[in-house]
Amino acid sequence: MTFHLVVLKPFDGHKRGDVITESTVVQNILAGPQAGFVVRVSAKGN
Repeated sequence: MTFHLVVLKPFDGHKRGDVITESTVVQNILAGPQAGFVVRVSAKGN
């Protein structure tokens, strides 16, 4: 299943409500300290 991230708390130039879709960026965020600033959402069509 593919998923995207929605920003809950601003960090690194991302603001609240931004949707992050690039898979490498998603993986890096989830592996780092910013993982608590986002929520995962199912990608449309998946």
